[in-house]
Amino acid sequence: MAHDYYSRFDNVFTGPGIVRQGAIEPLPRSQTIEELEENLVICQADEMVDRLAEYAEAGIDEVILSSNLGQPQGEHLEAMERFATAVLPHVQQVPSAA
Repeated sequence: MAHDYYSRFDNVFTGPGIVRQGAIEPLPRSQTIEELEENLVICQADEMVDRLAEYAEAGIDEVILSSNLGQPQGEHLEAMERFATAVLPHVQQVPSAA
């Protein structure tokens, strides 16, 4: 699903903006699904906690959460709820430098 989403994203934001019958056409991507998986954190909650901890250890204290990849609204809301209940409580808050 993410690969298709980014194929359409590329079309709109970096490509020719091809739209057919009201739908954004996907563009071919040079990035494989496996490469995309390495760059996105799409996984089960326990793995996400571990992967976010790796970012925190590297000094990254903010991430962008985008779970809407074109699925129905109910699935998107369920994903947000799962993140809030199964991941967020385990992610350590890093105090700001201010």
